[in-house]
This record gives sequence, structure tokens and C-alpha cells, in this order.
Amino acid sequence: MSMSDERWPPITEATIRDLARSSSADRGQSYYERGAVGEVVRRGKNVRADVEGSQYQPYTVTIEFDDAGVARTECSCPYDHGGICKHRVAVLLTCLRNPERIDDRPPVSELIEGTSRERLEELLIELAENRPEIAEWIEPRLTPADATASDTTVSVNIESIRKRADHALPKPGQRGHSDAYAEANRMASELDELIEQAQQALDAGDGETAVEILEAVTEVLATNRWLGLLPYDVTDLYETLATLAETFAEAMLLVELSENEREQWAQRLTEWDEKIQHFTGRPTLAVAADAAREGWDDDRLQQALDGALTEGELDVDEPEYVDGLATVRLSVLERQGRIDEYLNLARAAGKTQQYAVMLAREGEIQAASNCAIETLSTPQSLLEIAKTLRDTGNPMAALDVAEHGLAVEGFRKDKLAEWLRDRAASLGEEDLALRAGIVAFEESPSPSTYGAVEELAGDEWESVRSKLLKSLREQHPTSEHAAEVFLEEDLYDEAIDVADRSDRFGVVETVVEAVTEHRSQWVIRTCKSNAEPIVEQGKHDSYETAVRWLRYAGEAAQEGDEFDEWREYVEAMREEHYRKYKLRPMLDDLLDEVRSPVDGEVSSDG
Repeated sequence: MSMSDERWPPITEATIRDLARSSSADRGQSYYERGAVGEVVRRGKNVRADVEGSQYQPYTVTIEFDDAGVARTECSCPYDHGGICKHRVAVLLTCLRNPERIDDRPPVSELIEGTSRERLEELLIELAENRPEIAEWIEPRLTPADATASDTTVSVNIESIRKRADHALPKPGQRGHSDAYAEANRMASELDELIEQAQQALDAGDGETAVEILEAVTEVLATNRWLGLLPYDVTDLYETLATLAETFAEAMLLVELSENEREQWAQRLTEWDEKIQHFTGRPTLAVAADAAREGWDDDRLQQALDGALTEGELDVDEPEYVDGLATVRLSVLERQGRIDEYLNLARAAGKTQQYAVMLAREGEIQAASNCAIETLSTPQSLLEIAKTLRDTGNPMAALDVAEHGLAVEGFRKDKLAEWLRDRAASLGEEDLALRAGIVAFEESPSPSTYGAVEELAGDEWESVRSKLLKSLREQHPTSEHAAEVFLEEDLYDEAIDVADRSDRFGVVETVVEAVTEHRSQWVIRTCKSNAEPIVEQGKHDSYETAVRWLRYAGEAAQEGDEFDEWREYVEAMREEHYRKYKLRPMLDDLLDEVRSPVDGEVSSDG
């Protein structure tokens, strides 16, 4: 189904709010309302628009949609603070609220259809000559003539690889609380580039070069002192080391080795793994050692590849944190295009998700759907199959699989429900979209998921609203965003109840800021109870936090006509803790800053 046959754009107001930080969403709304969005042109799934901003030249916004929503966005503005910028928000709002403003033009693929090769070459050359940046973009993407004529050997400078791996390591003297995380992320990024070279060699069928690259990188990691220079909670670095192990395992399965060479490689990989484990705390290269030792020679493995074993009959023991040998073997088979053997092994090894994904890619849509619905038992795995079915051009089959996931409990059910909500809405399946939206809210309550249900419910909103709020009140433990939903509905007591049960300062602070005018007594009491332990225990690094709580209490005291009592309370605290030299000036400044309403009126009249 083409995009023009579906609801367009496939987004909701809630989706737009969810893509941006609240400040960007508010400013984008203002830009939209004042007409800052200029001409909006749509070509197929891509939208391009100019938005007037703070500079003389307007900013250019590009948005790519897919059938589930916004796939990619770009803006020429310098914004880089999380979420999409106000200019992109304004364009999305224009697409959603004023689709008649959009100038629909044919995609470039349709424009050039039927055009001769000679004419296309002339246009491309003319464009590149007039726009030098286009030439710069084209040059590295053109494959030299001799590259396609060469064999599958990939040429690399191994000594250069070693130097780059060594450069990636943190150096003694660079350790420090403020820099350690940046160093770990830099190391992960630079190692990723080297591992990618090995993966390119594998893509070319050159296992020997891949092994040389990985050997150089791993030897540097295992023989240099870097383990004590980095923090142990950097996710990117763990993922990089896992990718190194998986790529090495693939390389071991692609190269031809004698039995003696296999044992030598297994021993080396095990020794390296023991060194790296001082950082990871768990086996990482063990799967590569297993690949080196076992290869493809096992009789039971051969039976599985030939299709002689039934579902789950091949006994596999997969580690928890990295891909195991069965998964790596499947990657190799896929890389080599050995699809029948891939399916046989996936079925025999009990790799149902991989089996269903490959069926979908091979066009066996009904078989893939049946396999997913009958055998998969987690929302995350069902979501992956649904996405694959969608990507292969089978949207209704994708809906069926995702709909089944609504009845399955487990990790990422909220993500599955949100995906199904937006996907079903874009296809006009309104009842399914609403049902998925309700599940998304129940699994992950937030203003965004709440607003999405409101948009989908239409005339049913009042009855649906009551059910959502009832489910929210009954949640134990309560979602950290539940208070925000209650606040949107002006249900202050319910929001306060969430804050009282929460151990997250952010939740409490959100409620405090919102109910100061309406529940001043609770705000004063809560803020005092949060400030007092910090002061009593002399947590000087947290004095600013304590003063912030006291400031909130002062603002509530102004609303509740209790300002004098609050001032006496802060003055008493200042006198009692006068020896805390960092705290006293902060309290002095607070007393000067928060004035009584009467004082404020006098000063403003003066």
C-alpha cells in the first residue's frame, strides 16, 4: 500500500510532543501559530520546508516519514539539546493540521522515469558543477573500476591498525572523574571504526584479513594497561567489546584452519579473554574461542544444517551477554547467502525469532506470521517480527503479529503497543489503534501516551478517560509520570498521592511546582521534610538542593498567607546552623530573594 492510500501524515499531536522537549514543543507551537512555516513541499515520503527563525536566512527542515510515523528529521539550525527543534515541530504541526497547505509533487524516482541515461548524466554533471558539495558527496561513493575487478582480498595496513588501536586506549595521567566517561566513549568509538574494517572484510568473503585486523586490535587490548583508567559503567564500551567478540567468532568460522591451528587460536583467545575480563567481569571472547575450536565439523551440526533435526533438537548453550555460537553461525550463513541452511539451523537450535525473521525476508509471510504468533512469547520478539513484516511490504500481517503481542506480558510491551497504535492509525484501523493506545498508556503512563489516546478516542473520550484514570489510581508501584497525567487533569490530590509514594525527587518537585497555588500546606510540609535532612546531616554538596526546597516552601507560604512563619523558620535554621559557613550565605540570599507579597507591592509602587 502506498503512502497516499493511508492516513497522512501518520502521526498524532501526542507523537509530535513526544519527539520534542517541552520547551521546543511550546516554541514550535508559537512558530506554527505566527505563520513562520513557509512553502511545504512533499515528494513521496519526504517533506521539505523553510521556517523563518532568528537568522536572516530561513532554516531548512527535512522530514522523512515511513508508514509508522516520523523516520528521520533534519534542520539547518544549530539546535542540539535533545529532541527535535522548534522549527521541525512547526513543520510537523503544519503537516498535521493544514495538509491542504502542502504542495504535493512527484517523487524524484517518478520524475526521472523514462529519462534516457544520457540525459540523466547531463543533469548530474550540471548539478555537480554548480554545486561543489554534490561532487564531494558523489566522489567517495563511486567504486573505482579496478575494485570490482579484483578478487575478494581486502588490503589493509595491519601496522596502522595496531597504532590506531593503541591510540584508542586511555593513557596514564588522563584519569579523572570529569574525563573518564568521555575517554571510555572515545575509546569505544575509535575501536568501532577498526572493527567495522574487519566486518567489511567479512562482507567481501575475506576471513583472513578480518582475522588479521581483529588479532591486532585484541592483542593491543589484552597487552596494555588501560583497565584501571576507566569507569566500569559505560554501556558503549561493553557493546563495543561484545561486537569485537562476535566479529572475531564469525571470522574464525570463515577461515580455513588445521586442527592444530584451531586449538592454538582457541588458546590465544582464551588467554586474551582472561585479561579483558578484568574490565568486563564476565567472559567476552569465549564465543570466539568456541568458534575457533569447533568450526563446522560437529556431526550434529551438520545434521541440523541438512535439515535432519527437528525443532529445538540441537542442544545449544547461549551466554547471557553476548551472541552465542549458534547465533554467530546464523550470521555467517546469512552473510554467505546460505538461506536454506540458515532456516534449518535456526529451527533446530530453537532460534524461533531469527527463523521467523528470515521467513519474512524470504517472502514466506503466512509462515512467518504463524510462527511468530504460535511460538514467540515476548513483546520484544513479536515487535521485531512485526517490524520485519512491515519493512518487507506486508503491513496487515505486521498488525496481526503486533496485535497478538498486546496479550503477552513482558519487557517492552509499552513499545510494542505504541508502535501498533501509530501503525494501525496510519492504516485507518482506528479500533485497533485505540486499543493499542490504551495498552500503551497502561504499560507506560505519561502525558504523551494519555494525549495519544485522547486523539484516537474521539467521541468515546469521556468513558475512555474514566477508565484510564481508574487504572492509573490502581497502579502499584505508580509510574513516575503518573503525577504529570493527574496534573494535566487538575487532579491535585491524586498527584500529591503519587508524590508521597515516590522516592524520586524529580516526581516530587514536579508536583510541588504545579500545586503551590492550590495545596500550599502540603508544599510547605513536603519541602521542609526534604530540606531538613540535608541541613541536619551537613551535606554541604547538597546545600543548593536544600535551599531550592526552602524556596519552594517560601513561594507556597506566600500563596497560603504564611510568609511570616516561613521567614521565622528560615531565620531559626540559619541561627541553629550558623557554623555551616557554606549554608549561611545561601540562606541570607534566600531571605533577600523571597519577599513577602506586601513588600513586593511596596517596592513595585516605588
